[in-house]
Amino acid sequence: MLIPIGIVMLSGAVGGIVNALVSDNGFIRPSEETAGDVTIIRPGFAGNILLGAVAAFMSWGLYGAFSNAVIWGANTGMGTEDVTVSMASIAGAVLVGIGGARWLTNEVDKKLLKIAAVSAAASKASFDDSQKIARATPAQAFNIAKKMYKE
Repeated sequence: MLIPIGIVMLSGAVGGIVNALVSDNGFIRPSEETAGDVTIIRPGFAGNILLGAVAAFMSWGLYGAFSNAVIWGANTGMGTEDVTVSMASIAGAVLVGIGGARWLTNEVDKKLLKIAAVSAAASKASFDDSQKIARATPAQAFNIAKKMYKE
């Protein structure tokens, strides 16, 4: 029973790695960003991998081969046959892992952009900085706006 769970969670972790590769954050270490009294936790690639694995486990638990398995008590009759891991369950786990990790990445990016907007609005206007922010990733926009606020 532990082998299928491990395969599914590993597949979800692969989905988290794929998300780290395709997002603009890449393989950053988990860190905290601070602007004034607001702290944003950036989970980095480790958070992507962990959330991908957990999301894949949740999907597999809800819809996979063991979704109807009895965890406590006796079960006889239908549903007691051997459970297998199919290619579809592995592919689904990778997909759910990417989606789960992407959700986490988007939530962090949303917070970074919100703080960047607040910091830029409270700073002296700068056309050059506004153009840099328009082309920047959320983390870069946060850092540009933070520097604007300090100046």
